Amino acid sequence: LIVGYTGLIGINILASLLNLKKKFQTKSNIICLNNSDISHDLKKFLINNNIKYYKKDITKNFKLNNKFDLIIFCAGYSAPFKFMRQNENTILTQSIGLKNVSTYLNKGGKLVYFSSSEIYNGLKKNFNENFSGNINYNNPRAPYIVGKKFGEAYCNLIAKKGYSVLILRLCLAYGPGVNIDDKRVLNELVFNSLKSKKIRLLDDGSAVRNYIYINDVLYYLFKLINKSKYNLYNLTGNSITTILNLAKKISKINNSKLIISKKKNGIPGAVKYVNISSKRLNKEYKNNNINLNDGIKNVISWYKLIFKN
Repeated sequence: LIVGYTGLIGINILASLLNLKKKFQTKSNIICLNNSDISHDLKKFLINNNIKYYKKDITKNFKLNNKFDLIIFCAGYSAPFKFMRQNENTILTQSIGLKNVSTYLNKGGKLVYFSSSEIYNGLKKNFNENFSGNINYNNPRAPYIVGKKFGEAYCNLIAKKGYSVLILRLCLAYGPGVNIDDKRVLNELVFNSLKSKKIRLLDDGSAVRNYIYINDVLYYLFKLINKSKYNLYNLTGNSITTILNLAKKISKINNSKLIISKKKNGIPGAVKYVNISSKRLNKEYKNNNINLNDGIKNVISWYKLIFKN
């Protein structure tokens, strides 16, 4: 069961599971759950591949006919402009929604919960799995962060009841598969550089980010589902960059104009430094992660394909 399958993470997990099913000729069933309308093309894709999909509001009572050996929970908004606007839905999805979904997990099954590096908001150091940040309730990002903290705590509660859980604190995944209206920084920069041939930064671009390409996310995800020493991991890459350098890369590739603001008009509550520890992850699994330049080029190709269609 994939809960939240239309975003970058969910749609790529769906494609990967489908490829594995075809490659190994397995009889496993893939079920998709979402709370929004989907495009005609996606609906056609699901039907052609015999994938059952349901539109359900997981924050309310809903019914499914089966229990599952594997539930991957990647529901909810991850773009700040969305989760700050849809703040009530955001916190309820990660709390009531997760609780409701977990009732469909078989006793011997595994629940994979996608948390976020936003968990560390409020810390200046110790960005590892033994810590989390502190955030005041009136912070505009609080519903998202508190929701993710609830999700992690609830996963630990059901783990004590004998269920298998895997919590992944994901840090800035990117790659093909994003929706055209995705307003996260990298995607917004690519969109504007192609659409208007201009990139206009909201501030000086000095904030630091560490990106991980979607293929690398999938590599670690399936490795950890198969075998993991812990039930909590930071899931991050090694593409550390400032927003300014990111914009310069995209501007150069697309031959677009870069405008740097002298004012601070950034998103409320955004942290200055996002680079979490991957020590625990890399002790168990090593991967030659795709470099940022190649990843950006793939995202640009994806957006060009969207524009064409």
